[in-house]
Amino acid sequence: MTTIAHVRGCVPTSMGTFGSELHARNADFIEHVDQMGRDVADVVQHWRGAGATAASARALGERMAATNIDEVAAALVVLFDSYGKQLDGTRTTLLNVVDKEAAGAGMAVADDGSVTAPQYPQSGTLVGQIMQSRLVQQAADFEAEIKGLLKSFGDDEKQAADMLQQGVGFLKILQKAPTTPMYSADGRYKLGAPERPGLEHDDTFLYNTKEGTFDDWLSKVSWQGKLLGGEMIRSDLDDATAMYAHYWDNDGKPIGFDFSEAYREDGAIKDAVDDEIRRSAAAADMFARAGNKEFRMTGKPTSIGKDTAYPETENWQKAVGGYQQWSSSNVRVEGNRVTMDVTVNADDYYNFDKGKSDMATGASDQENGRFAEVGWARPFESHGSLTRTISWEMGNPPAHADSGGTSDPERNAGREDRTDNRDSGDGKRAPDNNRDTGGTRPK
Repeated sequence: MTTIAHVRGCVPTSMGTFGSELHARNADFIEHVDQMGRDVADVVQHWRGAGATAASARALGERMAATNIDEVAAALVVLFDSYGKQLDGTRTTLLNVVDKEAAGAGMAVADDGSVTAPQYPQSGTLVGQIMQSRLVQQAADFEAEIKGLLKSFGDDEKQAADMLQQGVGFLKILQKAPTTPMYSADGRYKLGAPERPGLEHDDTFLYNTKEGTFDDWLSKVSWQGKLLGGEMIRSDLDDATAMYAHYWDNDGKPIGFDFSEAYREDGAIKDAVDDEIRRSAAAADMFARAGNKEFRMTGKPTSIGKDTAYPETENWQKAVGGYQQWSSSNVRVEGNRVTMDVTVNADDYYNFDKGKSDMATGASDQENGRFAEVGWARPFESHGSLTRTISWEMGNPPAHADSGGTSDPERNAGREDRTDNRDSGDGKRAPDNNRDTGGTRPK
């Protein structure tokens, strides 16, 4: 747990200073390498034969190594600068609350952020009791703010450490193999730990911004009736009704879905996953041929439905529609054999959009988006993943997944797999609910 004493002892501004120094030293390094290249070119311009070829190749290799180091150093400079400013801002705000605002109000602040209110004089009187109650509430407000800032500082500090450690890891790789590329040829994949991309919340119906009417209430009854009917008689829409039911839970909590099930049932989703695995394998093969023996790799996101075909089944059109897909992989090389554990992730933001309508029924999104506006239903994030293990001879990456795999969560109990035994295997009982979802909803 991050403490106030720990925050006091940190000087985030030094991160920016170090970043500036690193930037300057790196610029000097690149200039030296460039000058070396120019010098070599001047010397060998009149050479012929193997000597000229060898000298030019050596200069090119040095330049490639310098470019890789420059990329990593430049990324580290950005990290030092951005996290230094972010941590310094949080630190300044926190210490201002602790040393000025809370102290000025007579509050005692513990190192863990707990705040104790002072004792109001004449607390035995009615006025004294009222004033003491106000002080206690003020202390609670200070405590919530201070602990929130402590958590933010700790989270940012850990994230900064993780990102900087990844950069150091890149430099260690380059120390062993200076010409090793950090990125795949297409720029989609890079060496390093998984980096979950941000997920856009593109709300066009803003939550709880309108007052409900009697017509809204009638529409609510109608749509909830459709949900109940769908749960009862449309077993082919089990995932879609689960997502829609969670929309009505109105808590906005993230929910998991079975991405392996989506892969099995929807041809467009399967094609998108297979293509991601194919591209990941090609990138991993390139990194392996560059000399990496055991490494992690992460990829940029693809917008399914925009960059690729939209899901083709009604169930998955309604359950996730267009979503964001990305992958991360663990790769190991033994001899001439490359083995990759690749996890393909799907992230979606479930909501309704103005001007759009349901592909199967033609129902306008306006009808369901209205429920969010009046605060009766709430958009939420959803996620799923599947993992495949594939192996190939170096230089010949496979064109598609060729082995079985797993999914996380494999089965989102209480949310999507039905208790009528359709694609579930959980018998005729209401299964225990996955804690990643909202409240349980037996079907």
